[in-house]
Amino acid sequence: MEQLIVYFSPEPTQIAGLGAVLLVCAGLFFVGKLVRRQKEMPEINLVAGWSATILLFIIAGGFLQIDLRIVAAGLMLVAILSCGVALRRNGLNGSTDIFRSLVLTLPLLWLVSAMMISQWDEFTHWMPNARYLVSHHTLPGAGNPDPTSNLPGYPHALAFIVYLASSFTGELAENVSALFSIILMAFFAVTLGRIVSDSINGGQSDRKIGWTYCAIGALALTLFNPTFVPKIVFTAYADTPTMVLVGILTFLMWMILNSLSGVETRYSTTDLSWSFGLVGMAIVGTKQPNIVLFFLIVIGGLLVSLRDPHISLRSYLRLLPAIVLPAIIVYSAWRLHIEISHIEGEFNFLPPHAWMIDKIDVITGRMLSVASKKGGYFGIMMVACLFALKALWKLRTPFDRLSLIVATLFAGHICFLLFVYVTAFGGNGLVAPSFWRFNMHLGGACVIFGLVGTTLLWQKFVVSRINVNLSWLVIALILFAPAGLAYKIRFDLHPPSVFVREVSKQIVHIVPEGAPFVVLDVTGNGEFEVIVRYVTSPHVDYKGFFVSGYGPSVENLRRFTDEKKPQYIWVHVPTTEIQQALNVKLKPRHSYLLEMKDRQANVLNAWPFPGYDNPNKVPN
Repeated sequence: MEQLIVYFSPEPTQIAGLGAVLLVCAGLFFVGKLVRRQKEMPEINLVAGWSATILLFIIAGGFLQIDLRIVAAGLMLVAILSCGVALRRNGLNGSTDIFRSLVLTLPLLWLVSAMMISQWDEFTHWMPNARYLVSHHTLPGAGNPDPTSNLPGYPHALAFIVYLASSFTGELAENVSALFSIILMAFFAVTLGRIVSDSINGGQSDRKIGWTYCAIGALALTLFNPTFVPKIVFTAYADTPTMVLVGILTFLMWMILNSLSGVETRYSTTDLSWSFGLVGMAIVGTKQPNIVLFFLIVIGGLLVSLRDPHISLRSYLRLLPAIVLPAIIVYSAWRLHIEISHIEGEFNFLPPHAWMIDKIDVITGRMLSVASKKGGYFGIMMVACLFALKALWKLRTPFDRLSLIVATLFAGHICFLLFVYVTAFGGNGLVAPSFWRFNMHLGGACVIFGLVGTTLLWQKFVVSRINVNLSWLVIALILFAPAGLAYKIRFDLHPPSVFVREVSKQIVHIVPEGAPFVVLDVTGNGEFEVIVRYVTSPHVDYKGFFVSGYGPSVENLRRFTDEKKPQYIWVHVPTTEIQQALNVKLKPRHSYLLEMKDRQANVLNAWPFPGYDNPNKVPN
């Protein structure tokens, strides 16, 4: 019980981050309501407002070099005016389900608000990108301070959310990205609940879906989602927002095609296409390769329009400008900003002579090996592919259309991943790195297909035989699951990581600003070094690091210090080689801050390990 209290005990600054992100999302919702101007599916308004914000920040903060504080203030004013207009026109009547979904999410939001960033990429580029905006109120570019991120050229859509929330808190709010991901999921859960409600209740467009269907949508997206991995979802990574956006785009494309076929009569195809385009702006602004996912869904829609006897190809092509142009505008604007500002730091393709074409069989085998261990997700997607083959032969039902969209997305994504492993990853491509994590991006589409298929089976084989109302169970599950699974969610409490973060904060107060500084973590693989770099790099002159893979011999360590010429050194785990190379006596099971004078090191401070002997052997 005591540990559970610790799990649910955010600090005041973390509570401020939660409040700030809720305010930001409310503002974006009203901005999106103004931009989208469609009463149906109000849960998409949040993404629409986010999309408008992305374009505004790129143009105003990037091209025009306007101080981002002015941009944020202008956006806040628009949000307040939009809120006033909506309240005056009673425009929130259709938003009660969003409120219900957020209430069901509150226990999870409170738990995650207490979490610290803890994963490798959070320290190396996701949070450094956001911190740059908060520190300098401008985008990286020529004439601006140098970024500390490994990938400053990556799209900044999530960093903009962190910046807006940090404008309220007055300092960098590190928990905002994870909280924003959960809020996006809560909004998407309303869409999923509506899918189930429409299937069971005959698709009444003016019907509120209520608590039960909101909870069903939330459960489908979390506990019953085969791509739901806490160590990815509850982080600053862009994988979860991508998953949600892919799901929304899949749903909107399905609705567009159903409307064109005459099956769906509630929505205007023009409004749906404009909504699709707005969501497309967000997905291409979130991650560099997401433009591929966007166009795969568009291609899926094209295939359906070619095979469906009830849909005219011309009618689909007529909608394409609204469908694709907004996303192309955001993608092109960011690319142009990168080129004009000479910003390096993206994931790029290798020259053709370095492509591993002769290793395609090895890479494919590795991909299949990973897939064989994730049967839930890949099994559902293979079922979608089977139904898609049937649809290519004879397309008759809305489920056939959905199958073809999802299968096109899945097959195209697998081919794209194989292509980048061959052309961009070099030797690392042989192990198909992050193949499972990249497939999580399709989780939203997978959930929609599985949910629709399950609903059809439920109606056909189960519903007539069960008369028990299970609403209370569904709602209880989503409310109490965070408490029951808190020990799995609070992966940020890894003792060595917490220790290194706290030590790094103290180092900032000891080492003079701008002093040359290096890290020696010669028994580690770099997971602790990135924490120290993240905390100290804005303060010190970070010269480099030495980890186990560099060959920590006495000779190599001396060569490293002679080359980097550090004034201060942080030693994570003292070894015999370090003591000989730096001519210093160090006790085991301690971390040290050393000051260098020529080749002689002097101990400035020491921190004993908190309850373990070797940080590299402490399970997480």
